[in-house]
Amino acid sequence: MEKQHAVLLKPGESTSKKSAMPPRNRPLREHTDYRYLIPGIVFVAIMTQVPFAITIIYSCVKWNLSRPDIAVTFAGFANFWFFLKSPEFWEVLWQTVLITGVSLGLCTIIGFLMALLLDNEVPFINVARTLILGPFFVMSTASGVIWKTTIFNTTFGWYGVLAQKLHFTPVDWISYHPVGVIILLFVWQWMPFFVLILLAGLQGISRDLIDCMHLDGVNWLQGTFLIKLPLISNQVRVAIMLGLVFIIKEFGLILVTTNGGPGKSSYTLPFYVYYQTVYANQIGRAGALAVMTVALTLILIRMLYSQIQKRSV
Repeated sequence: MEKQHAVLLKPGESTSKKSAMPPRNRPLREHTDYRYLIPGIVFVAIMTQVPFAITIIYSCVKWNLSRPDIAVTFAGFANFWFFLKSPEFWEVLWQTVLITGVSLGLCTIIGFLMALLLDNEVPFINVARTLILGPFFVMSTASGVIWKTTIFNTTFGWYGVLAQKLHFTPVDWISYHPVGVIILLFVWQWMPFFVLILLAGLQGISRDLIDCMHLDGVNWLQGTFLIKLPLISNQVRVAIMLGLVFIIKEFGLILVTTNGGPGKSSYTLPFYVYYQTVYANQIGRAGALAVMTVALTLILIRMLYSQIQKRSV
């Protein structure tokens, strides 16, 4: 038997107060207090934007460390104009685009194929997934030294010893094909990162959809490139966007393997900044080149991010 509860009102109190009370089943609106984000925003701004602002200031001055007798003067956009009219800058820019583009393409293709291979429940699959991530955790300088001395060395490296056993003259790949060596090392180091993201996307696909594919007689090529790949297109774009940041800023691996040579044949924009700072002693030009590198990277990231946003709408 249902119990009825009477509402006791004080003298002169109307029932309008009761009607003004919010229903119990209506969810209360949550208000986010953005004041908790202020410490994090301030910390990130100090660690990232302040150094970049200082770099912008340096890019507008004429400062030669090898000539302390010459005062630091304001140069405006002269440092930027110096590079824009320099054929050497456009050559380095093309090498940067070539190395970054080919590395990203190979990392995406090989990473996707490796992710497909690891997206199977077979014995020791967890061990294989762990081992494939190994190069990603190796320092760039350490991996460069290992590849240069123990693999590509024509006398003591694996490549040189194998060439002697097979009785053919080994080619010094670092001297004759430095761009190819840099691309190979970039792919070796950053391809596991692509595998990590793309494998997570593949494992997020519903098992029911996979079973329906098998029941409908979809072959491997159709299921892979017409169903699975479109479903993880956002993961592919995210991997390319983050991989672009990692690869385009890579410096240590080039320094310990080719050192930008022979000549400037394996220079990239970050290595060119290093050259302007350490060898040319031109702080203003180095700052201008660094600002141009950051601007180019941000433009490319913005383009990829816009594609992700369009895809998700």
